[in-house]
Amino acid sequence: MKEPILRAYYGGIFFEFILQEKTADAIIILPGFPSGNDFKDLIKIFYNQGYHVFVPRYRGSYQSSGKFLSKNPVDDMIMFVRHLGSGSAKSLWDGKKKVFNINRKILVGSGFGGSIALGVAAKYPGFSHLIVAAPIWDFVKHNKDNDEQDLKKITEFVKAAYQNCYRYDFSDIVKKLKKFEELKPDFYLPRLTLPILVLHDTNDKFVAFRNSKEMVGKLSKGTLVEHYLGHKLSADLVNALWKDIDKFIKVNYVQ
Repeated sequence: MKEPILRAYYGGIFFEFILQEKTADAIIILPGFPSGNDFKDLIKIFYNQGYHVFVPRYRGSYQSSGKFLSKNPVDDMIMFVRHLGSGSAKSLWDGKKKVFNINRKILVGSGFGGSIALGVAAKYPGFSHLIVAAPIWDFVKHNKDNDEQDLKKITEFVKAAYQNCYRYDFSDIVKKLKKFEELKPDFYLPRLTLPILVLHDTNDKFVAFRNSKEMVGKLSKGTLVEHYLGHKLSADLVNALWKDIDKFIKVNYVQ
């Protein structure tokens, strides 16, 4: 990766990005919850495959302004993607305007980020492909059998351990997310007509594999890839499954 990772803001949304020197498809990565703040390796893999790469931070997380989930995260991410249509961003490093040309937009998300991605792609028809890794398909039904990650405990843990990284006052993220209609299967399932690739570890202890197996069958263009490489969308996972990811994009690529 010869080019540096750049940083910029669209309004209050901070993002990292890296650009090809020519018109290219763009990968837009939505972080999980919680997530680290280092996406360098993940950015590098997609960049080296010829993509522009953009990684926004949710409102109220890390360098983005405001409070986390004080506004609809789906609308925030749609706003961010619409800004990409301007074809430019002001680099915080040197204050210079960086210009880019995007062909297709491919949305990528993992866990919580996968859930947001489902809502974004359902509400905003600007993507050619959607790739999600172990998304939480339904926050209301999550952990109903007590064999998945307890999201209320995660909410309390993040509030204590990520005080300056995630800024919020609520104690249960599920209750907070219930008000966002776009995150409910009844909203997004009938609206998702684009090709969707779902990656899921069959032994996932955070989000049960059975959920993805069930939901992929309800998608109009869903593809499920099973693996044994863990819950997280890591650079190692993308590298190991690149042939599947690349095939999915190329087979479903429409000019």
